[in-house]
Amino acid sequence: MPKDLFHVTPAATFIVTNCTALDHAALLLGGSAAQKRVRKLVDDLTTAPLLTRRHHRELDALEDLLSLRHVHDDERIEAARFATIDPCDPAVEEICVLLDELRNARKQELWLV
Repeated sequence: MPKDLFHVTPAATFIVTNCTALDHAALLLGGSAAQKRVRKLVDDLTTAPLLTRRHHRELDALEDLLSLRHVHDDERIEAARFATIDPCDPAVEEICVLLDELRNARKQELWLV
């Protein structure tokens, strides 16, 4: 029986499974540039589920976006986009859940190494 050539990682599975929600979150928090970056990551992980160093950098950037890491920097688009978000918007809770799930998937990667 042949072995699987690729093991789909938990992070890749999470990204592909939640691509629509991540797309919306990226647009809301980072504008069209962040949305394009997430779409590229989804495309990459759909065709090559093994994580490369570039994928890890993109996952780091996505985690920074979802965790609001740069909203304090007035020079970045994240600050302006964050200022327009209504705290009662249901998207806020969805973003928190996405961040938690992304972090959990990335922690699972450590156990596989």
